[in-house]
Amino acid sequence: MKKIIFAVLLTAGLNGFAQEADKKGGADKMLQKMTTELSLTTDQQALLKPIVEEQSALRKDSKENPDHADANKIKVKELNKKIKEVLTPAQLEIQKANMEKAKAEGKKEGKE
Repeated sequence: MKKIIFAVLLTAGLNGFAQEADKKGGADKMLQKMTTELSLTTDQQALLKPIVEEQSALRKDSKENPDHADANKIKVKELNKKIKEVLTPAQLEIQKANMEKAKAEGKKEGKE
């Protein structure tokens, strides 16, 4: 069941960031990772912080309540749209490349 939830969340945008942050400790770590990798401005950080916190809460809820996973997936997609509105086109390209890399690494881990 955990693998199904993981796969569902993996398909949501920005999940490369989300997985790393979730492993290390939540929304603050995710925002820090995004700041580092995407060179976020302080204004962008301020706009993204509540969105990232909500995503973190949704991921936690999906883990604790698997029956909420489908509804949470929809909410995460909506939040991802909000995040994309904050990022510049160059940041979106970096984010997309990071997501593809995370998906490729996830597939490798699943085969081992």
